[in-house]
Amino acid sequence: MLGPIKKGRRVPPATLAELVGGAVRPVGTEQLLAGKRSLIIGVPGAFTPICHQVHLPDFVAMADQFRAAGFQQLLVIAASDPFATAAWSSTIDPEGRLRFLSDGNLELTRKLGLTSQEPALFLGERSRRYTMVVQDAVVERLNVETSVLNVTCTRADVVELAV
Repeated sequence: MLGPIKKGRRVPPATLAELVGGAVRPVGTEQLLAGKRSLIIGVPGAFTPICHQVHLPDFVAMADQFRAAGFQQLLVIAASDPFATAAWSSTIDPEGRLRFLSDGNLELTRKLGLTSQEPALFLGERSRRYTMVVQDAVVERLNVETSVLNVTCTRADVVELAV
């Protein structure tokens, strides 16, 4: 794909991962997104300072507002392995208000056209920071930061709540 996915396009099939009972469980995007209104929050990595301290806390705090606005799923997709992603989830969101999924192989991120090279931060290839509103696997809105260090257009308080 050239450039990021666009509004009106289907989220491509890809396999993410989730740690369940200590075992890695594959999660296919087709089944995950089918028939549901989802807010996807894409982040460069678990425990990275901006993700952990600036970006995600407001999404956790506003989870009830997002659900009341009609979002059936609040998904965090991290470009980290499933073990780090699960540990981060239990640290930042101990009540499980959001669902954290690993894109450690960057399969979805690459198919979405949302990879970023971050050699100066020693992160290697990662996901760009983004938010995506999806209805039945079709992209309705996509906001992508110009740098993984920015949190401007992907803040929780700028995601449109209108259904």
